[in-house]
Amino acid sequence: MDSNPISTSDTRSKHLPRRYLRWVVTIVLFGLLLYFFWPLLSEIKSAAALFRHADWKWFGIAIGLQVVSYSFLTWLNALSLLPFPGRISFIRLAGVLASMAFISVAIPSAGLSGIALRVHLLRKYGYATEESLFSLAVETSLEIVALTSVAILGIAYLINKGGLSPVEVILLSLVGVVILVGIWFGWRLLNNRRRSRVLLQRFFNWLNRVGKRWRTFDISLMEQRLSIFQDNLAHYRAVSLGALFIAAYGKVILDVLTMGACFYMFHYPIPPATLFIGYGLTLTLSGLTALPGGLALTDAFVPVIFSWLNVPGAVAIAAGLTYRLIAFWMVRFVGFISWVFLENRS
Repeated sequence: MDSNPISTSDTRSKHLPRRYLRWVVTIVLFGLLLYFFWPLLSEIKSAAALFRHADWKWFGIAIGLQVVSYSFLTWLNALSLLPFPGRISFIRLAGVLASMAFISVAIPSAGLSGIALRVHLLRKYGYATEESLFSLAVETSLEIVALTSVAILGIAYLINKGGLSPVEVILLSLVGVVILVGIWFGWRLLNNRRRSRVLLQRFFNWLNRVGKRWRTFDISLMEQRLSIFQDNLAHYRAVSLGALFIAAYGKVILDVLTMGACFYMFHYPIPPATLFIGYGLTLTLSGLTALPGGLALTDAFVPVIFSWLNVPGAVAIAAGLTYRLIAFWMVRFVGFISWVFLENRS
């Protein structure tokens, strides 16, 4: 290794395809967006006129639903942090989550900036790095289960319309099975102290060999942190599994109802099936983009998706943009304020 050092350009070239794959997907989606949104351009003037006759009571209801939805998300995070010794109030934890949402947009990094901020802020309240990360993994896993349940309705719609071939359906099913099996084995490994310790030693021995020029890790310290982490992990048996799922599904369902309230605002109630299908398709497309939260692309794709579902173009534009204002942009605005407040806490 000393006689044949790996150049920086070689390393970059190896990671180039993986690094820019999502940007390629984003560009393709942007092209599709222009193609599908083009017919809606003539509806923009009509959409603007809808705001003059909107029932603004539903705007307030939509904001209220989104606040309750975020409260369920905060409760889910509080439950995932419950086994660990740190302590943080419900309001400040909500502020941490909003701050993560803001920083992920302010510093696009595939979510890493939000994760780093979570670790930084929760450390002020007594949570170690691995506790912040593992609780985030628990919260994210449960939220993905709830979101996937909704997104499946969108996938079912595509299957019904012939948008997915039998082979693609089988591949999606296999991916789901692989993810579930991976989660199950990961949980089993974390609960097996001997195997997890052996794996940790092998991993950091390899990491120290590879990265000895830059940094080496104290394996005994890592083992100690793993042991403390597993001690805290055992306390998850005291956390109600039902409460975790209620919090996860409550967050998602109330977010869907927020979208529904935005359609009521423009005097166009839509059937629950159409609402869930549109929400699921929105999640699917926003998850494919390289931009945080499907920034900008999702704002335009929401009207396109609902116009596919036979919602009038003007209503789809007005309601879709109103939903994104409430569920995405307002949360980020609140996140900036909460970030400034929490950063100033010593």
